[in-house]
Amino acid sequence: MERKSLAEVELRDAAFQLNRSAPSNFLPALRTASQLRELAMLGVLDQVISQVVMLAGKVGGCCLVERVPSGGFLSALTCEPLAQQRGGGRDLLDAVITAARAAKLGQLTIEVSEADTAQESLLSSAGFARQHTLCRMALAQAPNRTLLPTEAAVIPVDDAVSFLATETTWHPTPSVEGEVLRKLAPRLTALALISEGQTRAALVLDKERKLILTLAGESAALASLAVFAAVHHFVAFVDSLRSDDPAVDALREAGFSRLSVRTAFSLVLGTP
Repeated sequence: MERKSLAEVELRDAAFQLNRSAPSNFLPALRTASQLRELAMLGVLDQVISQVVMLAGKVGGCCLVERVPSGGFLSALTCEPLAQQRGGGRDLLDAVITAARAAKLGQLTIEVSEADTAQESLLSSAGFARQHTLCRMALAQAPNRTLLPTEAAVIPVDDAVSFLATETTWHPTPSVEGEVLRKLAPRLTALALISEGQTRAALVLDKERKLILTLAGESAALASLAVFAAVHHFVAFVDSLRSDDPAVDALREAGFSRLSVRTAFSLVLGTP
C-alpha cells in the first residue's frame, strides 16, 4: 500500500472510491469530482491534508478534510475491505493527523454512524473522544402542505448567517459554522420566513445535493420554511442536527423523519 495526499491523485478516482462506501439511503453523501474541485476552489476542502491510500495502483481508501474555524472536519473516511485488513484505515488517520499538525490545526472532528462500531473503535484507538449525538433526517412522505407558506424570501447567505448567529438554539456543527457557509455561498441558497418586518426563521440549503445544511428560528416558522424548501427547492434531507435541537421537532411536523443517528468525535491537536 502507498499513501498520497488528495492533491496527488485524480479527483474522479477518489470520488469513485468514496461513493462505493456511501450509505444508499443518504444521497447527499454521493460526491462528484466537480463537487470536490469546487470545494477546493472555495477554500473548504484541503487537498494537502486530505489523504488516500493506494492499493494495486487504485484508490483503496480516502479521508477528506475540510477547513473549519476549529481546525479540520473529516467529511469522509472510507477504506476498501482489503486495504482495511492491511491497516489502511489507521494509516489514513495517522497521515491526516500528521498533516493537520504540520498545518497547525487545533482540532480534528468527524461524525460517524452509531451503527459503525468498527470506525468508532478506529477513532478511539487514534485518540479521538466521543462528543455528542447527531441525527440525519429525510422526507419519509410528502411534505405537510398544510404548513406551506405563501412565500419565503431568498436572502444572501451572509444575512442568513447573521440571523442564525442571534438564535440561542443554533448550535452548528463545525462543517456548517458561519465562516464555512460564507465560503460556500456561491453554491448555496438561503431562505427566510419574514413576518411583520421580522425574520422568524432561516435555513441554508444545497440545491444540488437536495440538502438542508442548517436552520434555526421559531418552531412554527421553521416547520413552514422546511415545507417550502421541500416543495419549491426539492429538498429531501437534513444533516448533522444535534439530537436536542428544537429544529428536529419542527422538521418532524414538516414531514421529515429521523434517518440515522450519528456520533461526533474530536481530537485536540493543540493551539494553532
